[in-house]
Amino acid sequence: MSVASTISPPATGFTATGTSGAFPAGRTPADPTIVGGIERVAAFYDADPEREWRRTRSGPYHRLETEVLHQQVLAGLRPGSRILDIGSGPGVHALELARRGHLVALSDLSVKSLDSARARFREAGLEGHLLGTQHGPAQHLAPPPGQFDAVLMFGPLYHLLDDADALEAVRRAATVLAPGGRLHAIFLTRTSVLRDLLKRGRFAEMTALTGGGYLDHGRYQPLSTVSADDYMPPTRTHRLTEAEDLLHAAGLEVTDRYSLEGVAAWMRPYVDQTATDQAAFTALSRAVRETTQVSELLEAGDHFLLSAAPAGLPRPRRRPHRVEGRADLVGRHRGVLAGADGRITFAPALIRHRGRRLLAVTTGPADARTYIPRQLPGRAPEPWYTGGRNRIVLTAAPEPGGGPVPLDGARPLPVPDGCDDVTGASLAVHQDALHAYFSARPDGGAWSIYHTISRDGGTTWAAPRLVLTPGTEEGATDGEHVLLPAVLHRGGAWWMWYAGRDDHHRRIHLATSNDGRTWQRHGVVVPTGPAGAPDAYAADCPAVAATSDGGLLMVYGAGTSRSLAAAHSRDGLTWRPLGTVLHRGGPGSPDSRYAFYPALLPEGGGRIRLLYAGEDDQARWTVLDAGLLDAKLLAERPTPLPLTDEIAAAVDRVRDEVPAPYWDSPDDCHAPAPAYASPDGTLTQLRPSSTPVFGARTAAGAVIIKPGRGRAFAEREHTGLQALARHLPVPATALHYRGEDATLVSQALDGIPLRDLAATDPERFLSVLGEVAARLVHGATATLTPRREDDVDHSLQTPAVLSGWVEDLARRLQPWADHTLHLNGTPTQLSCRSLIHLARRSLTPAAPGGWLIHATGDLHLCNILVHPTEPRWWVIDAEFAGLHDLDQTLAKLAGSCLKHTGLLADAAVREHHGVLEITCPLAEPLGGQLLGTTWLLDRFDGLPLDRARILGLLMPDLFFRLTRDENAPAAAEGLAALALAARMTGHGAAQ
Repeated sequence: MSVASTISPPATGFTATGTSGAFPAGRTPADPTIVGGIERVAAFYDADPEREWRRTRSGPYHRLETEVLHQQVLAGLRPGSRILDIGSGPGVHALELARRGHLVALSDLSVKSLDSARARFREAGLEGHLLGTQHGPAQHLAPPPGQFDAVLMFGPLYHLLDDADALEAVRRAATVLAPGGRLHAIFLTRTSVLRDLLKRGRFAEMTALTGGGYLDHGRYQPLSTVSADDYMPPTRTHRLTEAEDLLHAAGLEVTDRYSLEGVAAWMRPYVDQTATDQAAFTALSRAVRETTQVSELLEAGDHFLLSAAPAGLPRPRRRPHRVEGRADLVGRHRGVLAGADGRITFAPALIRHRGRRLLAVTTGPADARTYIPRQLPGRAPEPWYTGGRNRIVLTAAPEPGGGPVPLDGARPLPVPDGCDDVTGASLAVHQDALHAYFSARPDGGAWSIYHTISRDGGTTWAAPRLVLTPGTEEGATDGEHVLLPAVLHRGGAWWMWYAGRDDHHRRIHLATSNDGRTWQRHGVVVPTGPAGAPDAYAADCPAVAATSDGGLLMVYGAGTSRSLAAAHSRDGLTWRPLGTVLHRGGPGSPDSRYAFYPALLPEGGGRIRLLYAGEDDQARWTVLDAGLLDAKLLAERPTPLPLTDEIAAAVDRVRDEVPAPYWDSPDDCHAPAPAYASPDGTLTQLRPSSTPVFGARTAAGAVIIKPGRGRAFAEREHTGLQALARHLPVPATALHYRGEDATLVSQALDGIPLRDLAATDPERFLSVLGEVAARLVHGATATLTPRREDDVDHSLQTPAVLSGWVEDLARRLQPWADHTLHLNGTPTQLSCRSLIHLARRSLTPAAPGGWLIHATGDLHLCNILVHPTEPRWWVIDAEFAGLHDLDQTLAKLAGSCLKHTGLLADAAVREHHGVLEITCPLAEPLGGQLLGTTWLLDRFDGLPLDRARILGLLMPDLFFRLTRDENAPAAAEGLAALALAARMTGHGAAQ
């Protein structure tokens, strides 16, 4: 069900059916004769509903307005906010907000503008983010109060010439704000109209306006003699003090003030010169955003914006943009939250109580740890931790991003009589009392679960009471230990998920209670996984949090992979596995040996903070902050491919039987490599390379086995495909562990590479490629995030590698550096020198691409499989999945169209009087459309891509087509591909 379909018009005052909404009972549209000529304003925008869409994209100066709004003013909106856009026009800002995951309702005076906005939402596949629309003037808006987290008035106050109408419009907008909501209103400065008349050359009208008292009253009415193509509608401008007085009269308090042009207000000619230089515009945009709140500049430009809250509310703290809060990003930036030399610190618990965040951890002397010898399948014998002299301590938790926390002054929880070791507290609040459930044991004895309570916020505690002991019935799965509880009070009862151990394994059990003291067991709810699964040895140390949709999210320790897995439930009894949510880090990281003992704390907006404990290479345990999980996105992950004994046996065969020569090849692109086939035909090497892939036929069916380059690559690919499944069709996968080796297992797909269709079925090729582009746009809009260098993921083709290739090409092309390229007899505006310069600039760290998206990292036509007969396709190969440069991702796809389709035939190059004459017949009809036009990149309209930078990135992508011979000049095929790359990106054709 879409979001829009759940909105009832009477509840919001907006229709959600795709047609303009009528006003609620008792309200009528504005009388056309009202002061200010509102009908002239409506006619102005109805005559050209796309006018505002074009204006905000017409040049760098106007693009800055959108940059300031979305990067500075609106970046702090909570994820999933409900936003009312009054004066929405054709959806200039609403569509971008929907792409960022917000829910928007639109109101506008122009019915045709609303029609245009709805069409754009449909084209973008974002109808589910459109709450509804309403047609009419802002002063007659009447939705119920308290519905929206933010209200935008980015235009209506320009055209309400009557101050009473303006005040009524702001008052009505203020009433719909939810608690903590903010109103953001844009005003035209007093000089904006004068500048516009000056630009149009209407000097006499400007002189008459200033002489007629305009500078005092700020109202402009166009002359009846003005032609339609040079017309401005009735306009109201404001001084800063007038705008502040208007908001104050409506019961609002101004919290922030912005100039939308900043320092650029004085430098428009220079600003417009940056139109062809993305790096310059990016730098300019940053500079402008640094000056938008300089008081001297607030009225220097054409617009200023005021943010306001209902009077009496605290001033909001501005939140910097943080790349977190999505399931595919958790754990990217892991910070140590608590730890101390000579001590182990683990098993955190986090809760909010009486306005404070409280953190409990288990800590004890490192040299008091005790071990027993144990050996897991596929591993060498190793000491197994059994306990120590640990205590649970409670302290104030820092705000997100803070830490580490000193534990010297932390308050210890009481230790039960007769016990000398405690571990793993779970904190809960009920009726303003703070409850702690934890495990304790006597010296060398069994772990049991205890309960204590504090009524003064954690300063003092009652004596602990024993509430759960190991099971006593024969064959009990919790008969050896019960420990590490996760406790919630929900639905009028207490729920406890805990780790129960028999003689061999830990599994997650459930017990419930009406009073928190007497508990009824319900047995195992999360069992251990099948052989080779991440949790085959143990499902351990659960943490559980309620989600905003009424469900439950569990994160728990997966004992075989020593990582954190997740599961989702509606009732607390039946859990659907979601796979690994956090893998341990690499050598030298604080969690290189273990990522275990999770803790969860809901932070609002469907986000849940994840803490956990990590063990490093030196056996030091510390508590780490992994950032935010998005519970909704995580719950949408597909269930991993079920592992079976037959699959485990096939993985073992690949690991044990395939000889060493088949595991590596020197070059994926060119060098031939042997392919393995087992004597019985049940194992076949599908891809000879440094990342070999095998097909296996088992009694349970066929599977694909990918041992990968190492554990981290297999884990990254599986988790990446799990996250990408929300936006792209991908195969079901699972991870199989044997010792320190991880293997990706995938369902076998009946498909052929998309590249093969270019020759055999061009029409279907274009159809599938168009579908791929549409899915990529959907995924990009859902995961688009401003670039931060420490967030960027790379394949093995890192910027350093690509830069090296560019310099190699610069050397090879030096003899023709200033030659102009002609393609098939048509001159271009390109030279080899200009292409090299563009490639260098595109890879310069000081001028990176501005956006990242969640992507596979290696998307090309060979990694898209198409079903031979059915309308189905899949994306495969995601061992580099993560946050990737948007432009680089599209350059990779465009380059694949040039390299892998076979559409370039018999290319030749001839040097002639400073010209490189390139001839390259294209296989028609596909070649001309795909390689000779901007067809492919046009599929991505609406994304903030930089076509010039994509062209620059295509040069190193085509490196191997330009260097067929190691020592020869650039090959004809590569030069032809470069010239066609310019065509594909909309560059280089002579005018």
